Amino acid sequence: MRRALPFAVVLLMAAVVAAAPRQPHARFLSGTIPGTLRYQVVLEGPGPGEISGVLGELTNLEVLAGPVLAQQVTWQGNQPIAVTALTWVMRARTLGGIAVGPTTVRLGDASAVTNPVRGTALAGGRTAGEATRPELRVELSTPRLLVGEPLVVRFFVESPGEVGAEGWEVQTSFPESWSERLPSDEVAAVGATPDGMARVALGGWLVIPVQAGRLKIPPARARAVAAPGERESAALPVRTVTSRTVAAEVRPLPPAPGPFFGAVGELAFSRRLLENELRVGDLVTFEVEVEGVGNLPLLDPPPMRLPEGLRSFPAEETHQWQPSRRGLAGWRRWRIPVEALRPGRYELPEVRFCSFKPGASYTSHTLPALALVVGPASAVPPVAAPVAATPGARGTLPWPALLLVAFVLGVAATAAAITWRARRRGVPLPPATGADPAQELRRLQLAVETWARSRFGATVAEGADRLTAAGCPQAEAAEATELVRTCERLRFAPSLTEPTDALPNLRLRVARLVATTLQRADRLEQ
Repeated sequence: MRRALPFAVVLLMAAVVAAAPRQPHARFLSGTIPGTLRYQVVLEGPGPGEISGVLGELTNLEVLAGPVLAQQVTWQGNQPIAVTALTWVMRARTLGGIAVGPTTVRLGDASAVTNPVRGTALAGGRTAGEATRPELRVELSTPRLLVGEPLVVRFFVESPGEVGAEGWEVQTSFPESWSERLPSDEVAAVGATPDGMARVALGGWLVIPVQAGRLKIPPARARAVAAPGERESAALPVRTVTSRTVAAEVRPLPPAPGPFFGAVGELAFSRRLLENELRVGDLVTFEVEVEGVGNLPLLDPPPMRLPEGLRSFPAEETHQWQPSRRGLAGWRRWRIPVEALRPGRYELPEVRFCSFKPGASYTSHTLPALALVVGPASAVPPVAAPVAATPGARGTLPWPALLLVAFVLGVAATAAAITWRARRRGVPLPPATGADPAQELRRLQLAVETWARSRFGATVAEGADRLTAAGCPQAEAAEATELVRTCERLRFAPSLTEPTDALPNLRLRVARLVATTLQRADRLEQ
């Protein structure tokens, strides 16, 4: 395979070089120095040998620099195409007509002739060039708007001789607002001012203000990038233009007739439970979605009230949108894990709120109630099974507890050894056999919660103080609370810490907690 690579490269280059050159094309371009212009000859598929150019007859023009040779290979499908450009920098001697006769391009031993190019010099010389320096204009879609409504900001360069937006780069910022650049098809390309000056659109941005007041848009800076190959010439400095500061008045929204959390646009909301039945300790996903055109990036999920006995965890957010003149078009979705603490039938009440529609008024939304049935908890996993406190010899553990502790400690020691070996080898630690990290974290959490209920008649969710009041030593109560919190954080925010790295340590801590507390309880009973 390695031997074939150089051969493929040779074939590619041979295909490029062997391509028959097309008729060269000559044209005038705007200059990078005020008062100048570029005369450029472009041809595709150059032949072998050196490439040079002989200018045709000049009318009312003088050459300042050049030619500068630039070459690059582009692709059309699977076909490579070599493009060569010869560029001269010129200046008109006087106002009026300008022309360059047919230019001869030599390609090794062959030659080709370009088309003649004619134009009109609107300014010539350095002084005239200063008067025709391009200007960067800013255009706002509206001078006044409301918080959350879309504002379109477009930038134009105005100058004689500007024929396209190619080669211009715009740098701008929009403080105290959210912004995203609009696709090129959303901005008109070329136009003209009332006095006939070329007006070229360089780009547009969708801006969404987040607070009322005067929205100032600082001066933007546009840079005319030199044509290919011109960057290497010290005689061709890059031209820059700067816009003036503009501002729009942003007014607050009118008073809302109902609960309002900032949604502005033509938006539709929905929600659902991905499952309607589960058991205590299991998770169900609560999904909320908003779709339409508006200020999607600035929204929070609609408020969700959970009945007692259910608890939620941080939401996972996904979205897909495309900027347009009316706002962000697309959707945004939140998936919220919900856990049941007790069995029973639950109802998530309906939610009523409103959104603001630009140019109209508020629109009311009602999300219907959702029912959820929660069954009793599943059988407790082996690691969480409580050990009977059967009296035994003074100072010793009952033999079932000893077996359980020995088994758990053996698993923890094995996992620790695997972790050490995996880290030395630089490979990730595999999850426990027969279970993924999330399931094992849930089993460890259930072990701690079951231990607290069976030994002290309290739940870990009630806090360390409640466990201590129920007779649990303070250190063990704090450890139990921290273990449950750690397991939940790893389950619902795995990006913060790699769960497989933390599992061996958690197994060992759970085993120590259960063993220490059982031993102390046995001693108190005797």
